[in-house]
Amino acid sequence: MARSPSATATHQNDRARAANWVLRQASPGETFTPPAPGTMMEHDPEWLLAMRHPGHGSVLLAERDSRQLPIYVHDGALSFVLGGMALRRIEIRRHVLTGNLPDWSQEDLVAILGELRGHLDRRGVVFLIGVVEGEPLWQALQSAELRRHYHVLQSGRTDIRRGIDLQESFDDYLSSIPRDHRKDLKRRERRFDRQFGPRAEIRVMTCEDELKSFLEEVGPVSRRTYQHRLLKLGVGPGGAIERQLLAASSRGRARCYGLYVDNAVIAWRIGFLHGGTYFSHHVGFDPDYAEWTPGMVLHVKSIRDLVSLRPAVPRIDLLYGDNPAKRKLGNRLHHEGKFYLFPKDWRGALRYAALGLFNTLSDRLSALAKGLRIKGGIQRHLRQR
Repeated sequence: MARSPSATATHQNDRARAANWVLRQASPGETFTPPAPGTMMEHDPEWLLAMRHPGHGSVLLAERDSRQLPIYVHDGALSFVLGGMALRRIEIRRHVLTGNLPDWSQEDLVAILGELRGHLDRRGVVFLIGVVEGEPLWQALQSAELRRHYHVLQSGRTDIRRGIDLQESFDDYLSSIPRDHRKDLKRRERRFDRQFGPRAEIRVMTCEDELKSFLEEVGPVSRRTYQHRLLKLGVGPGGAIERQLLAASSRGRARCYGLYVDNAVIAWRIGFLHGGTYFSHHVGFDPDYAEWTPGMVLHVKSIRDLVSLRPAVPRIDLLYGDNPAKRKLGNRLHHEGKFYLFPKDWRGALRYAALGLFNTLSDRLSALAKGLRIKGGIQRHLRQR
């Protein structure tokens, strides 16, 4: 059906307005448009500037009228990992845009990403993380206009991201999850409390000195976990986690939990309060106490604390990835994906083809290992290394 002249003019005006986006370098100390309530921390340019890498991190700001959208820029690498072993790395300059942008139009997002193309150097790639299935940014990836500028490659499968809508009380929260999950959480907490009684305590860390001491305590224990040995996801002093926590502490946003037995930390939770949401970034525990599921116990006890806070914390975001603990604790979910956008030049085409072919090979080998029932054995071996 042909559009009426007025409809065509309106569409052209919308496209013209969407094209008027400007990208510039953001600077510490300047005043930014406050992010909307409930948005991701990564949509706050002040936060990105505070926690950026001091050597190579920067923030680009897309602006038009009174709207702003930040893009975090840092050095990184495309890693080709197979069976827990890194086979090759390609150094890149990653431009990260976080999704969950329901109030943004597809046209604006396509225009911003099109403008970003002109800011990419020979190492530059775009990485979209947390893109919610069906949201405007997800739809923008199918746009012919966007694909004029980029090769689009999904990184991994579409994930489930879980969260917790907190109720008026802890018992109200428990009533919002399935009965068998509710009974299991209560059983684990009772069992732990019977075993350790007054020897165990929960500590909450929010200020800079507390957080530094906490990371020093957690570091040696974290290095013994498979997350540190295999995935390099340990927690300790120095590095990105400390930088983020100290930046958050100065803004009243850091809130970490430690579960202690006999004055020694056996489980930890790293998180941030922002816009009415507690972002739970990392949970770990001492493998020597695995029998008592201290990570799950700490989940439960920290939820008790968050429910009691005033002003109230309406929700917990359990962040990227899914696992049995999140399935047991969560009472809401959505699907989301991660995507690389490679510029349509010869370097971008080579990187797009290399990573795409490697991912296909990796998926097929993984399916074969699963079919032969050796994948679990490989994972157990890697965890024990």
